[in-house]
Amino acid sequence: MTTHRSHQWMQWLHQVEWWYNTNYHTGLVCSPFGARYGYSPPQLSMGPLLDSVVPAAEDLVMKRQQMQQIIKDNLCKAQERMKHCDGLHRSEREFRVGDLTYLKLQPYRQSSISLRKNLKLSSKYYGPYKILA
Repeated sequence: MTTHRSHQWMQWLHQVEWWYNTNYHTGLVCSPFGARYGYSPPQLSMGPLLDSVVPAAEDLVMKRQQMQQIIKDNLCKAQERMKHCDGLHRSEREFRVGDLTYLKLQPYRQSSISLRKNLKLSSKYYGPYKILA
């Protein structure tokens, strides 16, 4: 957003902040507004654009809707870019019954393995194990 209309980003910053604070966050299991105040935030809907007697009001609503669309487009582009970069490090693997595989265990989460004095030197992969089902 800051590169698209770099001279106007400061006047739209409050709207971006409102959007961030009123949207659902998976880590909080609610919006930051709801986590802080204990109730859902009021919705500031502009509704359909109606003909206004005051041209300045109509102009403000049009600018706000355009900026909202720019913000949505930029967020979608950022999400696609992050998804693409994450996908570069992943590979699709298929396993069948009877294949031998190694199992990656994390000692700080698994209580079934004995802890060593130096976790840095302990094994990361255990096995090979045969896939049964």
